[in-house]
Amino acid sequence: MNLVSFSIKTKGAHNFTRRLRTVFTRFGFSDAQIRYGLHSILDALRQFDGAPTFFIPAVVLGRHPALILEIACDGAEIGVHGFVHNDYRTLSRDQQYRQTQKAISVFQQISIPYYGFRNPYLGWTKESLEVYAALGFRYESNIAVLHHVVDLNAFSPLLRSGFAKSLKLFQAVPCSVYRLRPQFEGEILRIPTSIPDDEMLFDRLRITDPIEVGQIWSQVMQRVYDRGALYTLNLHPERGVLCRRALDTLLAHARSRELPVWVARIGDIAQWWKERSLFRFMFTALDAGHWRVEATLNARATILARHLSIEGHSIAPWYGADERVPSHDFIVNASTCPCIALSEQTPGEVMDFLHEQGYPVMRCSSDDAGRYALYLDRPASLGETPEKRLESQIALVEQIEALEQPLLRFGCWPDGNRAALCISGDIDSITVQDFFLRIVEVFRHK
Repeated sequence: MNLVSFSIKTKGAHNFTRRLRTVFTRFGFSDAQIRYGLHSILDALRQFDGAPTFFIPAVVLGRHPALILEIACDGAEIGVHGFVHNDYRTLSRDQQYRQTQKAISVFQQISIPYYGFRNPYLGWTKESLEVYAALGFRYESNIAVLHHVVDLNAFSPLLRSGFAKSLKLFQAVPCSVYRLRPQFEGEILRIPTSIPDDEMLFDRLRITDPIEVGQIWSQVMQRVYDRGALYTLNLHPERGVLCRRALDTLLAHARSRELPVWVARIGDIAQWWKERSLFRFMFTALDAGHWRVEATLNARATILARHLSIEGHSIAPWYGADERVPSHDFIVNASTCPCIALSEQTPGEVMDFLHEQGYPVMRCSSDDAGRYALYLDRPASLGETPEKRLESQIALVEQIEALEQPLLRFGCWPDGNRAALCISGDIDSITVQDFFLRIVEVFRHK
């Protein structure tokens, strides 16, 4: 299938025709319009001590190295968006590997550091994850998580159909079944992307009032904040100016929360999550109802406690039932050890997952099960398929979060932040010429 046929299938003929009409208003024959859009996003985030992450196909980078070096020097992170803008789901593993290698070589020639990969159309496969790991990427950002914040019944069948096509294209999963936190899958950290994005609202549903778009994104931010999770928004630079007020509205909402929201690049999130995955609690039993706790962590970590007291320290209310612990070496007074215990038969992947989620975990026998906040005896794995693993992981976290027992854990984000916000964007084209060259480039690199 060629790119035109693919676009008609995934957008619908009406949206495809409309998209062609907008090309000449959103792109120019020079890089001036996209440069303005890129700097509009950079300027908005600078006010919040943040910077964006942009993903670009290597062929586009090769045609516009000066512009991309300029925004990188201005603080933007640059990630790989394929060699050309094609759907990796149509490629074999070997084809994916070769094209990604070619993309890396362009980044290296221009001296642009790269850490992450986002597929065109978010079109990842299991083989894609293997390719990322083999080629040394730290993270990928392809899982599209849908937030139901738009009443689709208010739109015509034609617009709803275009929106549904985008959900299918992105392999979207509802936020009710995804916890919106990074997660390791082997060596690769998977960082979810939240939708609806700018293209879905502006072009699929025709919501063009930037205040209304900003309010929709703010609703997503509030949901993410309540979960203590991560909101990764995809905002294409060709709509950077159109969406500036929407972006300002979102950022103002994030800044107005009672607890801070970390505005960060995706690479910063990946680096933090790697550091955090190494944090550990060590417990030493003292007399009845007392444990010494020593935490291995860095200076940016947040320790949270529930349903316990700490000798010699006052713990401050933080969010919900959680209180913030001011020390990394302290004595706990609690009815049970504030730790999750696993049976010897429970596989190591369960322990690894709980550590990644920030929970303290240790092994114990069934005879000692009553001494801990929760005892888990799960001889089976978390699941044989990604869907089953996700289902098991969510159920496990919900079980732990519902506990009314003493419990310690590490907060998700550094420096006492409640949630995290990343503004990302795919630089699919910079000029009109780039847009139409995609048709030829995808055909040549099947």
